[in-house]
Amino acid sequence: MIFGLTPGEYQGLVVIPNYLFIIGGVLLWVGFLFLGVIAKRYEIVLGERTNWQFMMIAPTGILIFTILEFYAVVINGLIRMPATIAAVAYLLLLISGVLSFLGCFRFLTVVKGG
Repeated sequence: MIFGLTPGEYQGLVVIPNYLFIIGGVLLWVGFLFLGVIAKRYEIVLGERTNWQFMMIAPTGILIFTILEFYAVVINGLIRMPATIAAVAYLLLLISGVLSFLGCFRFLTVVKGG
């Protein structure tokens, strides 16, 4: 028994959700990266400034959060990140989310002609 759970329960309730969480973080980061590439191509073709560099750098906090989660869960074998690392990781995730939103909103205003 691990943490009062049978091996099957531990696998289903801890391991698999953590791996899905990590995969989801990477896919979210890749999605924002592709949006930055689209904004770059839009700027090249139409000559309107889109701040695509900002859009590609902003989601870095998502990737750092995912790397910290991967390190804690996969490499160290913990159920969750230690509190201090989690605080830093969630702060980076929040900042990255806000910056990604601002970049996407800026691109939306450019596309709409605002």
